[in-house]
Amino acid sequence: MMNKPINHNDPIARLRATLPEQFGNQYGTIEALRTKFVRTEREGQLAEQMNLLINNAVQCRDPNLPPSLDNRIEGKGLALIGPTGVGKTTSLRDFFRNHAVFSGYRDAASASPLLWLSAPSPCTIIQLGRKILIASGYPLERELPAHRIFEIVGQRLNAMPKIVLAIEEFQHVVHNLSEKDQQAVADILKHLMEVERITVIISGIETLLPFLALDPQLDRRMTKVYFHRLTPTDTPKVADMVHAYAEEAGLEIAYSDEEVLFPRLMHASLQAWGLSIENTISAIACCKQKGDTTLTKDHFASVYAAKTGKAVPENPFLADRWHEIVCKTAVHEADAAGPPLATERGKGRR
Repeated sequence: MMNKPINHNDPIARLRATLPEQFGNQYGTIEALRTKFVRTEREGQLAEQMNLLINNAVQCRDPNLPPSLDNRIEGKGLALIGPTGVGKTTSLRDFFRNHAVFSGYRDAASASPLLWLSAPSPCTIIQLGRKILIASGYPLERELPAHRIFEIVGQRLNAMPKIVLAIEEFQHVVHNLSEKDQQAVADILKHLMEVERITVIISGIETLLPFLALDPQLDRRMTKVYFHRLTPTDTPKVADMVHAYAEEAGLEIAYSDEEVLFPRLMHASLQAWGLSIENTISAIACCKQKGDTTLTKDHFASVYAAKTGKAVPENPFLADRWHEIVCKTAVHEADAAGPPLATERGKGRR
């Protein structure tokens, strides 16, 4: 492989150039693994619902007139819901990346009809509106009320034109809002779909469900697609995934670990498909860094220990009674109960 010239004005290029050779040799392999996507049956289910949504977006309001931006019916929506780490964002991006119409969606100035963004945390209604405008290349410098900001949002999207708006991590918008303010968010989404005729896609964790159920009109307009946690029946699928990534990296998997590795990986990854892939890539990186040619559960154990700080008795890759260990992310450790429901906030105040 030819050495690429180093851009000494770029801090990342300079940093990579100073790292030891064994690190540099990993980049190509690990970067290739991070772009690898293993599709499952759920991607087919998502694509089916997304295509129905797109078909709706291009239907004519007046069938006697030719199709056009002005001659389209009201928008509908889709909510992709699932626990943290199941791979919601990755699957959405894979769909958009491989759909010819959405090519170039990462660039707001492209001809793609999609505008994609992630809701910041924390996020107020006004912050959400400003984030949409900024993502569209329309920075808002003056302070405006929420209803006025979203009037501009609708006008901006139609002017670009962007007829599909996708917002990931949408739970950040509703977690800290009262029920009254959640209703205001629901009204904004309905306005975008009904008045501005925008197709709205949101994704987030299960706490979005009470928000969607708050407004029957919004609930009716939103198709729900669920990405569930892994179950023991998914073990062969996880095994195939690990083998595929190891083969891509030029590694063997220790035969003695085959039987015990995959259930432990699922358990350590909170039964989440996306986290299982992330932990597999991290274990492969650990294996490569050590100069090993065989991937073992010890590499997974090292990654788990580094991420969680847990000792051997609490490491599901090493403990004998691993299935009794309660695995948590840092977020779960900080607040195991999660954010309070909007209807519960303020109780006990006088």
